[in-house]
Amino acid sequence: MKALVLLLLVGVLGCWAVEVKRPRGVSLSNRAFYDDSKPFTCLDGSRTIPFDRVNDDYCDCADGTDEPGTSACSNGRFHCTNAGYKPQYIPSSRINDGICDCCDTTDEYNSGALCENTCREMGKKEREELQMAAEIAREGFRVKQLLIEDARKGREEKQTKLQDMVQRRQALQSQVDALRLQKEEAEKPEQEAKDAHQKAWEEHKEAEKAEEDKQRSLEVFTELDQDSDGMLAASELRSHMELDVDGDGAMSDEEAQSLLGDISVDVGIFQESVWPQIREKFKSETDAQAVPPIEEPTESHPEVPEDEDEEDGDEGEDDEEDEPEEDIRVPPSKAQEAEPEMPPYDEVTQALIDAAQTARSTYEEAEKSLRDMEDTIKGLEKEISLDFGPNGEFSYLYGECYELSTSEYVYRLCPFNRVTQKPKHGGSETNLGSWGSWAGPEDNKFSFMKFEHGTSCWQGPNRSTLVKLSCGKDSILTSTSEPSRCEYLMEFFTPAACHPPPEVLPDDHDEL
Repeated sequence: MKALVLLLLVGVLGCWAVEVKRPRGVSLSNRAFYDDSKPFTCLDGSRTIPFDRVNDDYCDCADGTDEPGTSACSNGRFHCTNAGYKPQYIPSSRINDGICDCCDTTDEYNSGALCENTCREMGKKEREELQMAAEIAREGFRVKQLLIEDARKGREEKQTKLQDMVQRRQALQSQVDALRLQKEEAEKPEQEAKDAHQKAWEEHKEAEKAEEDKQRSLEVFTELDQDSDGMLAASELRSHMELDVDGDGAMSDEEAQSLLGDISVDVGIFQESVWPQIREKFKSETDAQAVPPIEEPTESHPEVPEDEDEEDGDEGEDDEEDEPEEDIRVPPSKAQEAEPEMPPYDEVTQALIDAAQTARSTYEEAEKSLRDMEDTIKGLEKEISLDFGPNGEFSYLYGECYELSTSEYVYRLCPFNRVTQKPKHGGSETNLGSWGSWAGPEDNKFSFMKFEHGTSCWQGPNRSTLVKLSCGKDSILTSTSEPSRCEYLMEFFTPAACHPPPEVLPDDHDEL
């Protein structure tokens, strides 16, 4: 019973508040300045006028406060009470303009416009929206508390893991250093054995080459020794014009004698002193191959009378120009023998190679483990150093990406990393900015994310993106726009942005 009496009393007081007498267009908060029992002073203090000149449709005050209920002052404001909804101010120029601006219709008191009071319906709709938003905020805030707890546990786990890995890195570094020494020690005898094997192979090839050259020189001596007396005379060299010394195309006795260095030489002296001089020039008659004869064309051409030949002289010249060039056939060169492959390593050398390879593999595996550990440590240090909000509530976004597909592009937001744009129908990805900092106002720093230093625009600045964070039960990227050239704006809903919602009180007028 007491609750019912209290509720009725509140309703009555609410009705009385609406009925407080005041000039048209004046809010309750300014009622004290409009006392009809004394002169009115303009709110800017510029002048004082009789109260009967308030709302007389003539502008006396420079600030327009003497005409709150008329359109006389261009800078005046009209207050809509809008009982059941929310009050508002409109420019005085909209008073009695035939358009209903105030939901309680008070701005069209003398225009004849048929306005309907919609304040209760608008208030009811607004309260429903506020209640829905409050429900989302309550649920989002509940999820946020879970995120904060997960972030606290995750941070502790990462710090513990980081400390453990830093300690293990020292031990692994020592192991890598020891394995490097073992590898180097195993590689020394391996390299020595491989070098010895290579050297033996090179010496073997040189010996074979020397033997072949010796055999070749013997064959040449035999070919040049035309009388087979075991001695080579200057006269026996004269038939080989390719050995010409002075380049005159003829082989004289003096030139032949200069090559031999004596009247005649035996095979030993030939191999030692003559053969090195003629090795590159000498052409064996047995190696020369006959050049195949060029076949003459068998087609016979009809004889052209002298008269026609004279008349068609130009054509004759053309025929000569069209004749094919002479086919010059070059005798095929002797096929070069393939370079022989080095023989396999002996058992001792191969054992050294296998031991060194085992040491290398063991070292490389340990070194890779060390590199992976260092990368993990750097990643943990970076993640721990990032500002994930007052209580770490935004940490769950790290390493995640969210996409928004439009008619032309697919936008990809990776918090604390980067923002990209990719055409739907082919084309390269464009960087719209890399993580920069939190960019909200001082009282709400974590309401905006700033991504900067993206791909530069054509003859313009580097692209950047500002992401507005709004409260939502789920994490979702909802919109993107480009309010300025190369500057993008996105809205991202996340429980981490939710705050405890205010309670939505029922409207007393609706209750009455």
